[in-house]
Amino acid sequence: MKKKLLNFLILFLITITAFGQSDLREKRHTFKYDITLYECNFNGTLLTTSNPQVMERGWIFRIRNIVKSEIMIPKVVGDKIVETFDMQTEYIIQISKFTSGKPEAIAQNALTYQKSNFENIYFKINADEYLAFAEELKRRGSFVVGASTTLIKIRPGNGKESEDEVIYSEFGNDFNIGVTAGWRVSDYKKNLSVSLVGGIGFSSIKVTPQTTRNFIDTESTQSSISYSAGAIFEIDKFQISAFIGIDTMSGEIGKNWIYRNRPWIGLGFGYEIFKPRGKDNKNPE
Repeated sequence: MKKKLLNFLILFLITITAFGQSDLREKRHTFKYDITLYECNFNGTLLTTSNPQVMERGWIFRIRNIVKSEIMIPKVVGDKIVETFDMQTEYIIQISKFTSGKPEAIAQNALTYQKSNFENIYFKINADEYLAFAEELKRRGSFVVGASTTLIKIRPGNGKESEDEVIYSEFGNDFNIGVTAGWRVSDYKKNLSVSLVGGIGFSSIKVTPQTTRNFIDTESTQSSISYSAGAIFEIDKFQISAFIGIDTMSGEIGKNWIYRNRPWIGLGFGYEIFKPRGKDNKNPE
């Protein structure tokens, strides 16, 4: 049963990852930092009369087309520089219309949204620039599903003194993996988000004669289903998670395990390794 659950969790994680990859053209996007872009047509060809436009942090845009273009990359071979070529992904974007109705908004729309003859205005940004200067525009609150793992589990004792009833506190780092679902509230300007989630997972737990009241003679590892609820805090890509849960170990060993169905406190830490940042046109904030 537990092996089937573990296989199901792994399959579920693969599935949500696959389905989570949607077409960029279906989303809205925003600039994280100022960047200068050039006007082009829908197919990505730069206009001969194109003037550079500074896209400001916080502006919203949509990706209207995705094209490939050939770029030259100089490569040193021996004592010579050889020209090599590679394909680059480029996004053709349209800045969303400013709707305040103010004169400056109308003037800006004429430069970045639509011309007086109702012809759409497009700009080109390559994939590397997008990663450095832009991101998908996300709602402040959203449903979230993800993987979870707890680095440290703290199992509180019961405070009793009788040798037959006492349960000592325990710190563990048992292997565990699971899925969580809940609601996330984000403040993207401050790079801060808080998620309240509940989850189910699989744990591999070390049991000893002491934790089974001498029901077993030697140390072994047992599997368990874990139920948990908690919060995940993310600040500037650094993640801290805190959970409360229980482990439901089955079988005769599980029935004699002193921590069975007793609450534990879990702590986890993480960091998003790849956090691209632009080198130029950064907003000074």
